[in-house]
Amino acid sequence: MPFHRPDLRAGLLAVLFAAGTTVSAADYPADSGWNTFWGSFVDEIVGAPGAEALKPTARFAEAGIAFDYPSLLRVTRRADDSRWRLWRGDFEFEVHVGRYTEGHARNLLELMGGVLHRGDTPAVPEAAAPLRLCDREIAGWRVRLHFLGDTHEYLVYDLPLADGDSRLFLFDDVVRDGKLSLTHTAAFDAWRGSLRCTAAG
Repeated sequence: MPFHRPDLRAGLLAVLFAAGTTVSAADYPADSGWNTFWGSFVDEIVGAPGAEALKPTARFAEAGIAFDYPSLLRVTRRADDSRWRLWRGDFEFEVHVGRYTEGHARNLLELMGGVLHRGDTPAVPEAAAPLRLCDREIAGWRVRLHFLGDTHEYLVYDLPLADGDSRLFLFDDVVRDGKLSLTHTAAFDAWRGSLRCTAAG
């Protein structure tokens, strides 16, 4: 459906507001089969959030970690494993828990590049700025992939904790005009500034 047409977008937006639709994470049951479809539809119609809309935060506190995130992100947990997805529109932030081998973060991006990338040259992961997370210096990796007509930037940090499992943080955003979205910036800054680790060995 051509949501980019201003007349159609305005008409659909009017219908949504007339029906009392709000853009809130609480409006979308996390386990609903319609979560991704309906959420993406609303996000496309309403458009990307501005800086003010991204200021309110909620708290993630699962699997021995806790951090803040913009409260308009929807949170879904996969029923079959320890994996959470925080998302809105083109932005996704995943939290994975598992026992990963050394170099898993970089290998994951290499695998994604081999499967998803449709560019003329290979997508090669590059080192991202290391972060101080839970009193540890953690290396980061990033890669840009071209697929489905968009350029996606993936950023990943793998944080091993005392219980023997890692907490892997994977950010995915669409690059537009050479820039990442305000949603990415707000989510990344909130996570980095508030992350606490409570897992015990």
